[in-house]
Amino acid sequence: MKYGQMSKILFQETQKFNQWWLYLIVIGTAVLLIVTFAAAAWESPSDYNMIGAIVSMLAGIAMIVLIWVLKLKTTITEEKIRIHYFPFIKKEWKWSELKSAKVFDYGFVGGWGIRIWTGYGTVYNVRGSKGLHIKTNDKEYVIGTQKEEEMRSSIAHLLK
Repeated sequence: MKYGQMSKILFQETQKFNQWWLYLIVIGTAVLLIVTFAAAAWESPSDYNMIGAIVSMLAGIAMIVLIWVLKLKTTITEEKIRIHYFPFIKKEWKWSELKSAKVFDYGFVGGWGIRIWTGYGTVYNVRGSKGLHIKTNDKEYVIGTQKEEEMRSSIAHLLK
């Protein structure tokens, strides 16, 4: 392949946190935070309470914005696997450097997001329990997917 030439994309998926109940929890927590500190500032308008109210309002807004913008983008080509867990993580692995790879059901790993130190290594997921498990010489990773069969069939010839 020549420099600058893009390799053909075999599989691509973008996942977002779009579970209604998750938004309900995040917004409820944010509102509770804001109301609690605002009430304290209203009852006793000290600098400490006013700063607490402002910080809690900003934290609540930040929680809502973060859950809104978080997304996991997975791109798989003949050469590599690339993920971007926006806005935090960008990683890629070359197929030639992997010891093994398989699409499987990993079950529950303590929640969703970025899970470190699970039985499968670091897990990047948004929901569900299906994903691509890859092993390098020194680490293991799982990249969650909502399109298990599409992933499996599009990269079957690359799985080791």
